[in-house]
Amino acid sequence: MKKFYAVLGLIAATASAQQNINFEPGGNGTNYTWNVFENDTNPPLEFVANPDPSGINISTTVARFTALATGMPFAGTETQHGNMGTFTLDAAHATIKVMVYKSVLSDVGIKLVQPGNGAQPEIKVANTVINQWQELTFNFSAQIGTTFDQIVIFPDFSGTPRT
Repeated sequence: MKKFYAVLGLIAATASAQQNINFEPGGNGTNYTWNVFENDTNPPLEFVANPDPSGINISTTVARFTALATGMPFAGTETQHGNMGTFTLDAAHATIKVMVYKSVLSDVGIKLVQPGNGAQPEIKVANTVINQWQELTFNFSAQIGTTFDQIVIFPDFSGTPRT
């Protein structure tokens, strides 16, 4: 099983607002409904103690996604439509930053979904270190002007079978 830990910094919305997702008690993120998909038995997204609360991520609690060997390469988790409200990307708010702690090198994918289920293809960024926190940056500037109400995360978008 591969474990993926994350803290999301969603920098999106109108020019006067941004939304950050964290998994601390009472934080944005823990109060959302997170669905897990295409991960065989779909174990739920867990909120756990930070495995390494030092360096760039000193938060106490993080989200953990466990990618099962029998899960699909595109297994992931998503917020329920509307949990985040709606947000429209603009030039100042079109970047998502995610801190990840992974035991393998592989792509992390993020897709934003519109209220009517319209979605653009996911953007993928690979981590370059293992067993330590790394911040990944996803540029959604090609989707400026689009309104979304859901985020989909593919923590281990692997092109090869998992062990």
